[in-house]
Amino acid sequence: MAIFHLSFKVLTRITKEGKSKSSVYLAAYNCRLKLTDEKTGKVFNYTKKQDLYKHGILLPEQAPDRFRNRSHLWNEVERMEKRKDSQLCRYFIIALPKDITPEKNEELLKDYLNKYFIAKGMIADYAIHDIKSGNPHAHVMLTMRKVNKNGFLNKKSREWNDPKLVEVWRRAWAVLVNKKLRENKVADTITNLSHLRQKELFIYKAKEEIKKGYLKKAEKFIRGVNILNKKPPRRRRSRNEYINLNNNTVKNNGVRERLRQQIKQKEENQQKNKWLGLFFSKFMLKLKNSVNKNKQNIELTEIEFYKNMKIDKEDVKENLDLEQDIKEEINRGDCYEFNKKNYISHAAKRPGIRNK
Repeated sequence: MAIFHLSFKVLTRITKEGKSKSSVYLAAYNCRLKLTDEKTGKVFNYTKKQDLYKHGILLPEQAPDRFRNRSHLWNEVERMEKRKDSQLCRYFIIALPKDITPEKNEELLKDYLNKYFIAKGMIADYAIHDIKSGNPHAHVMLTMRKVNKNGFLNKKSREWNDPKLVEVWRRAWAVLVNKKLRENKVADTITNLSHLRQKELFIYKAKEEIKKGYLKKAEKFIRGVNILNKKPPRRRRSRNEYINLNNNTVKNNGVRERLRQQIKQKEENQQKNKWLGLFFSKFMLKLKNSVNKNKQNIELTEIEFYKNMKIDKEDVKENLDLEQDIKEEINRGDCYEFNKKNYISHAAKRPGIRNK
């Protein structure tokens, strides 16, 4: 999907916030290089960033070859601008279509720069980023002075600051991209117009078609107006808002990651507890079976014991009954003859009577 994004800005030495800027810094950042600002002695190193695809410098025919050196070019710009609030360069960020190859994107960008900027006498320093990701785009820096074979002219080209030129450049980019997409058989288009201007254009064309009597064509434009009416207006966000949004997203991602880790740890603990519970349940089942078995054995032993006790009690009772009977017989004298025959007498000796 191709999108339209093209915003022009001017880099000044002192920003509205009072911060100092340098064209050498911007060139180093765009091209992911290490450059030194010879005027201030500051070193700008962005070589660690890995999103650069290609960079290059396009010169007019009359420009000296020494300006192909990026460090020399922008240090020369810094020397030419004497004022504290000098305008150092014009720069813009441009979105590249994702539906064509990186080589064709670079070719498209060069054609655009040569036709609309280099032909006017500007020098263009470009760098292409994120070509293989979902956000291919290019950073372009343009000089503010014309050049000849000796270098930059003393007088700035004020005609390049005309706001109408920005509209021309934006429309030219949309036309070139749509042409390139058609050549590559991509059924997609972009436009430099806002929703409001698109609606105004559709209404104008619909009226023209109605005057000509082409009602079907007019219906297409009216349908386009209805589609645009359904799209809600979007407020332009500042850079700080995007930075804060990104920081909040990163923070939320960190929170989500921590929650994921906690959930994962909880699931692992549950699984671990499940296995431990299964192990202990088997262990407790074995222990319970063993206890039940021992209990049964104890109960059997108790039953036998009580049975034996019952038998012993009966024997004791019988013995007691027998002893009672014997005592009664002795008291009656029934066992005297028996004892006599066996020369055993349990009767007491009476005095004065001899035993026979």
